[in-house]
Amino acid sequence: MTLPARVLTVGETMALMDPLDDGVPSMGSRFGVRVAGAETNYGIGLSRLGVGVRWVSKIGDDPFGEIITEALRGEDIDLAYLQRDQEAPTGLFFKWRSAGRSHVLYYRRGSAASRLRPEDVPEDAFDGIAHVHLTGITMAISESAGDLVVDLVRRASQRSITVSFDPNFRPALWESPRAALNAHIRVLPYVDWYLCGLEEGHLLFGTDTEGRLLDAVEAAGARNVAVRVGERGAVVREGEDLLTVAPLKLESVLDEVGAGDGFAAGFTYALLQGWTPQRCAQAGNLIAGAALRGTGDWETLPYLEEVQSDLQAIGTTDARRQ
Repeated sequence: MTLPARVLTVGETMALMDPLDDGVPSMGSRFGVRVAGAETNYGIGLSRLGVGVRWVSKIGDDPFGEIITEALRGEDIDLAYLQRDQEAPTGLFFKWRSAGRSHVLYYRRGSAASRLRPEDVPEDAFDGIAHVHLTGITMAISESAGDLVVDLVRRASQRSITVSFDPNFRPALWESPRAALNAHIRVLPYVDWYLCGLEEGHLLFGTDTEGRLLDAVEAAGARNVAVRVGERGAVVREGEDLLTVAPLKLESVLDEVGAGDGFAAGFTYALLQGWTPQRCAQAGNLIAGAALRGTGDWETLPYLEEVQSDLQAIGTTDARRQ
């Protein structure tokens, strides 16, 4: 049963053509069809933790759009504001691994979601919403979608709704890191939490240390910053202190795709509980760690019953500190 939505997210989800065999695709390669998108990876992560999520987007009136709808309905995502575009297709991409690396090829130009615009999110889409999460990918897919992101953060701010923003920098979608940053600067003054990876953060802001990165993001307008730092976990600022929050110990990492979205989901879960930045980062690490243990963008994200004791331990520790 779909829970009443407390979180709103907007962006493109695509059909993923996933090779059934390793190596570069070739004549006769076999593929499975899956569903992937940063915002819905995040939404599924939260939904599995018992938080209602509303996703606004556009899909094509085609089989891939139907596959996306069925998958997200099965994860109890609120699809009341999902639109079918009769003139544009659902976005599509291919992913494969070769030589120990992941490779991605997108077919999203002119997709239904690239036609998103501010008018596609009506006022009542904010009903019951306590938090809005957006990404730089949506800003990259078209000018109108970028305008939508700016419009949403402004409207959220007017309603005193907290906002998180993940740059999710994709070099293939931007002319340069500077072009991406120029777009992101339009939203940063309305962002409560900027959630980024260390490498992409340095690339976007031209910094070389974690402290300088946090300073640069905050100087650009964001109120708070959490930086994912790989095996070391995440870095947040709590008061005047810069804290490194260690992750769960993992024996092996099968697939890094989706871990950042899992971190954002866990972080948001904790924000909604009123936890401190350090505990929010611990919750983010917990969910990201689960995503790293398997393949797929969201398939290994945990259900609440799988991590409830760990989350309770984090929350109990937080309560003792207050």
